Amino acid sequence: MRIKRKFFLAVLVIMPALAFAQGGGFDDGFFYGMLGAGLVIVMFALYALVRSFAAQQGLMLATSGDQSDYAGRQDHVLRSSGEATGGHSDVTMDVWDDEKDILLNHNYDGIMELDNRLPPWWLALFYVTIAFAVFYVPYYHIFTDWSSAKEYEEEMAAAKKEIAAYQKTHGGGITDETVKLLTDEPSLAEGQKIYAKNCVACHAADGGGGVGPNLTDKYWLHGGGIKNVFHTITNGVPEKGMIAWKTSLTPKQIQQVASYVLVKLQATTPADPKEPQGEPYEPEKEGQ
Repeated sequence: MRIKRKFFLAVLVIMPALAFAQGGGFDDGFFYGMLGAGLVIVMFALYALVRSFAAQQGLMLATSGDQSDYAGRQDHVLRSSGEATGGHSDVTMDVWDDEKDILLNHNYDGIMELDNRLPPWWLALFYVTIAFAVFYVPYYHIFTDWSSAKEYEEEMAAAKKEIAAYQKTHGGGITDETVKLLTDEPSLAEGQKIYAKNCVACHAADGGGGVGPNLTDKYWLHGGGIKNVFHTITNGVPEKGMIAWKTSLTPKQIQQVASYVLVKLQATTPADPKEPQGEPYEPEKEGQ
């Protein structure tokens, strides 16, 4: 039994260290190491519980099978003296023969207390807290300058970088108010591809219009300029049959195709232009 106990304690101490070395980092490796140690503790506790239950069952069977022996074991009567009962000489206690050696030298209103051993599962949990402290205290309070505030700042900085990367790739954060007209050729080339794939059916390849209005003149049904065109493409015009493209295009893509319309199609001459619709838009009035 002592060998098993020493082996169990060795597992509790060594397992987190091995997990730290194998995992290459404290957080994940230590977590899984302690999780494994916890499973070992649970198994050990269940084993100890089963053994304790089996021992109690065996004792009950033994006493029930021999009533004379049971009665004989209770013949031992300890009449409390000043030493045993704290001065209460009128107290009489029945004690098992095999319990007299662990009987504590005090009582509470005639109730005696036995110096029983702590349950193995309780001791195991106590030992694992000690093993945990052996690694936790040096790592967090001696060898590193870790703090919850510093960890929070590092995680926030990492999150901001991820957000910036996402916005750069997908155009996140672009709204009707913040959108800007793009004039660089790569962006306009991407806008042309999006237009050819999604807009030609209603506005024609050269922007002259068809089911949808002419995009080459200065007349606009829902306002011209990058902000108005971006808003129209984003939210659509359901009553006219134009869908909201925000469900299939990213804000960055909508910005690119809107810029393509305003930079490449405006003021061109389509082959079969549709008659003007809406009101004329003057960019200089909007500061664009």
